[in-house]
Amino acid sequence: MNLTLIRRSQAGDEGAFTALFDRYKNLVYKTAYLMLGNADDAEDALQEVFVRVHRSLSTFQPSKGAFTTWLYRITVNHCLNRRRKRRLSVLSLDEVSPLSLTRHSPSFESRLAEEEAVQQALSRLSEKQRAVVILRYYWDLSYAKMAQILDIPVGTVKSRLNLALRTLRQELETMAEDAPAPSAFRPKEAIR
Repeated sequence: MNLTLIRRSQAGDEGAFTALFDRYKNLVYKTAYLMLGNADDAEDALQEVFVRVHRSLSTFQPSKGAFTTWLYRITVNHCLNRRRKRRLSVLSLDEVSPLSLTRHSPSFESRLAEEEAVQQALSRLSEKQRAVVILRYYWDLSYAKMAQILDIPVGTVKSRLNLALRTLRQELETMAEDAPAPSAFRPKEAIR
């Protein structure tokens, strides 16, 4: 089915390209969001990646790998280039939708805080480390597929991922140490 859509798109069938877009837009958007840190930039990346895909679809060769691998590679490279051009700020709680904050269960609030901490820690990784973490843990790709997408040896993927995980662990531990204690556990003079 995908190969048929790809061939039809390569032959100029815009309906087939629209079907490819519909099928893979979430993959591109989520990857871009995780790498760039906000919805507006991810939306721009989605558009720009599919313009690039449309222009270069004739160069895609199924014999060299899966379409998703090719698409990941274009998306990751686009996001890395975009981050290099302008350093983006970390996703802050101010950018979270007010509607998402209306639930006041402790588990929701703690989950939101955890997600924020992970997003901040991810933003502190180098671009190369961030890419391997996203491909491995958000998309559950194999080392071989990651190596193909990033055009690096499998050993380099493993070492980058190892370093990234150590860095993430250190960042999260530092954030936990720096976080203010709940008011119930603060000394009385600090509560004033």
